[in-house]
Amino acid sequence: MAPPAMMIAFLTLTRAEYVVLRANNGKLTRVKVKKAIIIAGGAIASSHVLMRSDAGGPNVGKRLSCNFAFPLTLDFPHEVRAFDGDQITIAAIDPHLRSAFETYFNPPATFSITSVPFFFDRRDTLMNRYKHLLNFGSLIGSEPNGIVLKTPDLLQGRPFDWELGPKDQANIKYALVTMLELGRLAGARRAYIPTKPGIDIDLSIPDAVNEFAAALENYPLRISDLYIGTAHPQGGNLMAAPTSKMGTHVVVNEDFRVAGYENLFVADASLFPTSITVNPQWTIMAMSTLAVKHVLQL
Repeated sequence: MAPPAMMIAFLTLTRAEYVVLRANNGKLTRVKVKKAIIIAGGAIASSHVLMRSDAGGPNVGKRLSCNFAFPLTLDFPHEVRAFDGDQITIAAIDPHLRSAFETYFNPPATFSITSVPFFFDRRDTLMNRYKHLLNFGSLIGSEPNGIVLKTPDLLQGRPFDWELGPKDQANIKYALVTMLELGRLAGARRAYIPTKPGIDIDLSIPDAVNEFAAALENYPLRISDLYIGTAHPQGGNLMAAPTSKMGTHVVVNEDFRVAGYENLFVADASLFPTSITVNPQWTIMAMSTLAVKHVLQL
């Protein structure tokens, strides 16, 4: 049987009674809940399940955040063969937590799509220097300004909407300028910035980084100006105590139960109130372990 493509929980006033699964071939299957439902589909999918089930209240899908990832590409005069070894090798965190920095690399096809902000002949020219290229990435914990959409965008298929906040803009600008300066000091001859359109900076020009920083300082960045990737979506179903300062935004109580339901739980990164900047895998695993204890008490 094809894996479920959709799940909807059907609820009474206080309990989840059954779920309806729709397979990829369109077949519907109703499954009765004997004990509990644990939703763990991630920030976007878990929000969609709660939305379709009319559970969680008006704050479901709000306060979406992530770790913005920007793959600056550095071009060195000599071959660096960054692909010949571990994919991620060196990382550092800004002491003010504005950004984490890491060197990494991808296979040619992925590299050309995610790291090269040009097309056609210009992309081909750059990819011909594949052995000379290195990704220097920034990982920036975003403000919780995203919103999960119940229906994906018709043209782009994007299931969320997002606006950069002032802190996001400041941190992105800091990260881009810092990566350029570090690339220059490391001996890179050029840098390619993942913007729309892409920017090519000649790092051999003495004031190139300073001129870019000055032009960027007062520019009102928009999400549509940037090639942004992330493997770390977080938030959307805020977990907090009803009596806390975030009590008016609660979707999931501090015992991992969806507010108002005794046997409907959420255990994934959608619970996070804000981005945690670093890879959230261990935090998700730790929180899921805590969630199990509450499920077992039923």
